[in-house]
This record gives sequence, structure tokens and C-alpha cells, in this order.
Amino acid sequence: MHKMVLMEARVRELEEANAALSKRRRAKKSRIRAGGPLSMHEATDILADKDVQAQLEEEMRSGSGRTRRRTAGPRHCSNCGKTGHNSRTCQEDVEIDDESDSE
Repeated sequence: MHKMVLMEARVRELEEANAALSKRRRAKKSRIRAGGPLSMHEATDILADKDVQAQLEEEMRSGSGRTRRRTAGPRHCSNCGKTGHNSRTCQEDVEIDDESDSE
């Protein structure tokens, strides 16, 4: 019973926080769409929000445990080593198969 009351309070708190965040985002979008002038306070708030969001995204990325992949060069066929096709479409593989079929 006590846990249920705590959970309901937590849900209510999160819903209020979500509503406030949505309201701020809508307000920012409408200011940008309207093209009206921003006060210095509004501009610093927008920049601070962007910094916080960038920091959260960076923490999420670094906490995921994934390493960055190297950029891959051109792919090579595993049969002949040439670029421009793969082993499934390799013409040299077809030629070898034709020779083995004729024997």
C-alpha cells in the first residue's frame, strides 16, 4: 500500500516535469518560428539548454560501452581481392565453377 502511494507520487512528479519541459520546448519553437527578438536572458537559457542536452548525449554515448568504429575503406571481394564486387557476384568464382563442372 505504501509503495503504491510513493509510485503514484513519483508518476505525478514525472508527468509535471514532462509537461513543463514540453511547454518550454513549444515556447522555444514558437519564438523561433515567429522570428521575434530574443532577450539576453532567453538567449542564455536556450544556449544553456543546448549545453545540457549535449552533455547528456555525450554521457549516454560514453556510458554505452561501444567503441567508435574506424571508417572502412573500399570493400574487397573475399575470393579474388578486387574491389567493385563481392564474393557472391565474383566472376572469377563463376569461371572456376565452370571449369570444375566440365571435368
